[in-house]
Parts: sequence; C-alpha cells; structure tokens
Amino acid sequence: MRSKNIKLYNNGSLLFELLIVISLLAVVLSVGSNAVFLSMRSSKISAERDVASNLASESLESVRSISEEDWQNIYSLTKGTGHYYPTSSSSRWILSSGDENITLNNIVYTRYITIDNVSRDTTTRNIEGTYISADDDPSTQKITVNVSWTGGSPITISEYFFRWRNKKCAQTTWTTADPGSTVHNCTDASYDSKDTAIDITGGTLKLQ
Repeated sequence: MRSKNIKLYNNGSLLFELLIVISLLAVVLSVGSNAVFLSMRSSKISAERDVASNLASESLESVRSISEEDWQNIYSLTKGTGHYYPTSSSSRWILSSGDENITLNNIVYTRYITIDNVSRDTTTRNIEGTYISADDDPSTQKITVNVSWTGGSPITISEYFFRWRNKKCAQTTWTTADPGSTVHNCTDASYDSKDTAIDITGGTLKLQ
C-alpha cells in the first residue's frame, strides 16, 4: 500500500513539474513573439521615416534648382499659407500649387512645401527668429518641406535659400511704350520713360 502511495506521489510531482515547464514555455514564447513584433514594427517605422526624409530632401534640391534658374520662381509665390510641390515640365523643375501624393511600398506619402519671407537684424544682419516686415530681406527665403503618412509622425525640414545669381540688363534708351513701374525682361532695350528730373547731359547720369 505504501509503495502504491509513493508511486502516485511521484506521478503527481511529475505532472506538476510538467505544468510548470509548459507555463514557463508559454511565457517565454509570449515574450519572444512580442519582442519580434515590436522589432519588426520598429524596423517598419524606421524604414518609413527614411523614405519620408528622402522625399523631403528631394524637394529641397528641386526648389534649389528652381530658385537658381529664376529667383522670382519662388519669391513671387504666396507666402506662409500657400502649398506647393515640385514637378517636372519640359525637362525642368517647376512648382505647382497644392499637395502631392506619392505611393511607395504601398504607403501614400503627402508632400508639400511652404515659402516664407525672411527679415534680418539691421545691425548684425542675422536672420530674425520672427519676421519683421520693416527688416525684410528680399534676397532670402525660408523653404519648409512637410511629408506625412498614415501611422507615422510627419517629417518637417526647413532651409534658407539665398539669391546669389543676378542678371545684368543693358538699357540703351529711355523710350518705352509702358511708362511707369512696368517690369520688363532683360531682352528689352528700355524699362521706363525718361523723367524730367534726370540729367543725362555730358554722358553722365545723375539721380535727383
């Protein structure tokens, strides 16, 4: 009888130990699967942010090309609230109004840029943190690119662009069909009518 009780006790102990092992395995597998899931999700988020960052950098480079072709391409646009995106037209970059949707790896990224005027401190000539119209610098513009997508935190990067390439316009006469403040292209020979206060006798030009 004693031998039978010992045998039953041993069987019960083995069953209890087996249950403990199974429970531990379940915990380990659960923790392991969660770790794998989190790792895969982290890699996915990182990959999406890399794509968004590349799209933002691509926009900045496109706008740089657009501004170097003609400063007015960006300076004449609506500041602050206007949304634009770079697109190719006739083998050159231009800015179109609105937001651009780009699908990569089955994810839709929305991209747009905004343009802001810039002012500079009249003493230091440093860019002011808050724009002051009285200190406006027409040769500097702030370009901001925003890229967003579902399930991710938007990417926003900004850069200051400077006008450093200017055109020289030769004026050969004061006669024009459009007197006043009309703006002409450099291919024109004249840009405004002669004012009576301007003395050009003796080959000199004197502004009064």
